[in-house]
Amino acid sequence: MLSLRPEWRAVRNGVGVAVWVRLAGVGLAKVRFAYSAVFETVMAVDGLRTPGAHAVHLPWVRWARERVDGITGLDTLLARLEGPAKPADLMPVPDVRMPDLEAELRDVRQPEADVIRRCHEVLIAPHWKRITAVLEADIAARAATLADKGVEAVFHDLHPEVTWADGELVLHRKPEHRVDLAEHGLVLCPSVFCWPKAWIAIDPVGQGVLRYPARGIGTLWEDRSTPDDLAALIGRTRAHLLTLLEAPKSTADLAVALGVTAGAVSQHIGVLRAARLVTTRREGRHVLHMRTTRADALLS
Repeated sequence: MLSLRPEWRAVRNGVGVAVWVRLAGVGLAKVRFAYSAVFETVMAVDGLRTPGAHAVHLPWVRWARERVDGITGLDTLLARLEGPAKPADLMPVPDVRMPDLEAELRDVRQPEADVIRRCHEVLIAPHWKRITAVLEADIAARAATLADKGVEAVFHDLHPEVTWADGELVLHRKPEHRVDLAEHGLVLCPSVFCWPKAWIAIDPVGQGVLRYPARGIGTLWEDRSTPDDLAALIGRTRAHLLTLLEAPKSTADLAVALGVTAGAVSQHIGVLRAARLVTTRREGRHVLHMRTTRADALLS
């Protein structure tokens, strides 16, 4: 029988040091999902400091570097982010799934809270709708996995450095440390700017938190240009949908790529299907859409 007390131990393996976390009983029952505007902002700033470590975000880095000069206190925040470990006081654990930025900043000390607020306004807010669409789509997909297959399947699919074996959550590439999550549980936080690593809080005072790269990050900064003549004919969103449907995609995939809700995608797909520009088929639990040869001719 598994102990209700989580036990962390470090072992050497081919990829470095690993932390093993036993999650059972009360702690396992308290696993939940959330994301954090403050964490995204702090990690985005870290991406400006070391862009080579976050190569998927280089298009954003080029955009952001033209806008950082007027952010007072940025140098101080950058200095605090030096090194592989990040200060826990700059990254509060979200207490609800979608915490408000100002609510989170109440748990961050001054003057860092003001700097993070300014960074968010200048660097993150213009893209926040698109970012949250990626995060929400990730949570929706993993929540469906949780309901269908259980928490073990969720852990197995989080990140290459995260595994679940014999009742233990294993995170590789972390130093040896012990923490007790038996009473507080674990928050799973999809993130855009933590890519490519998974991160875990070493000394949580309440719930533990595991941050991992959300699905769909690769589409976040793609060029979303759509033929202007086609956009004028059927509308820019529907024209963009057709450009995305060169290969089959699910409603959730399209919602992430477009930065809109799944319901909005379904409405547009319905119109395009009625015009015989899109076909829809079911594969297992997934519904996939693809454009027709008629749509190909229209795009050409």
